[in-house]
Amino acid sequence: MQDVTKEQVISCLTGLGVRLRDGLLVHSAVQYLGRPQGGVGMYLEAIQAVIGTEGTLVVPTFNFGFAKGEPYDPIETPSQGMGAFSEYVRRQPQALRTSHPMQSVAVLGRYAADLAERDTLSAFDPGSAFERMLELDFKLLLLGADSRATSMFHYCEQRADVPYRYWKDFSGQVRTPDGWQTRTYRMFVRDLELNPQLTLDPVVADLQARDEWISAPLNYGRVTVCRLADFVRAADRILAEDPWSLVLNRPEDR
Repeated sequence: MQDVTKEQVISCLTGLGVRLRDGLLVHSAVQYLGRPQGGVGMYLEAIQAVIGTEGTLVVPTFNFGFAKGEPYDPIETPSQGMGAFSEYVRRQPQALRTSHPMQSVAVLGRYAADLAERDTLSAFDPGSAFERMLELDFKLLLLGADSRATSMFHYCEQRADVPYRYWKDFSGQVRTPDGWQTRTYRMFVRDLELNPQLTLDPVVADLQARDEWISAPLNYGRVTVCRLADFVRAADRILAEDPWSLVLNRPEDR
């Protein structure tokens, strides 16, 4: 397997328009980029070298154990299915994490405290960390990850009230600064009977047509950058025209 170096990643990020003081929401599947020299922490070093100490790095640290009755501890509960890089960032001593027990994010940098203190019933509600990233003009960074990994799409689905999802409440034990508490959170869950299979290809095509989806190869995979505001605009428009438009297996009568 080909190595990936810190210098390669820095060059790739700067070439894609990542700049000093940027805020980044990072989704990763770094196994598709090659073998990172020095381990997965190399990607954190490279990103921080580009955005600097005034930049902000956010990674999703989702874990759905709370929905199965497991307690949630923002410090100890690992992320699951979010990739090795997200878990690496979560474990950094200076990382702060949001309180939502199923759809949390971990944050490093300038806006860490601002984002981590936001505690909303849904992770994508008004006033949430995701909405705040929009207000702060964050960028989406995909490190080897497919567009379908973009968690910000759930924000758009919620705003559009898509018919293939519905609201569900979950209650359980959450560790807070005041100790363990019973808390209730909600999630806009998929309708498992419909089992929607999604594609974000139309969103990507819209962004590419406007030169707002910038991508470059890196060894075996690709790295992509896009403003979150541009992504949300494109997804909102498409879902407003037809909320089923991104579902590949839409019901026959829709």
